[in-house]
Amino acid sequence: MYMVSNFWPGATLEQFQAELAELEGKSQPETQLMRSVAEVEGGLLIVSLWKGKSEYESWAESTLMPQIDIPGGMEGRPTQRIGPVVEHYSVLPST
Repeated sequence: MYMVSNFWPGATLEQFQAELAELEGKSQPETQLMRSVAEVEGGLLIVSLWKGKSEYESWAESTLMPQIDIPGGMEGRPTQRIGPVVEHYSVLPST
């Protein structure tokens, strides 16, 4: 399992939602296990978990990057960190 972390300086939630709208109707990767978005100081932090590094790279190259500069979307490029997950914990809701 691989974690991908992208910090987009200056990005807003509205710009992220515009990017998501462009992905509507396109094949979504079954190998993406989770994605979370946080509004943080100075931009957006987007973290996702993937079954493997090659699955993320293939999807990013074929689907994500060709649409990255859409009008109204996020500008520039993120600061990205990618690495193998060495420990993973799931938190279940209390009953």
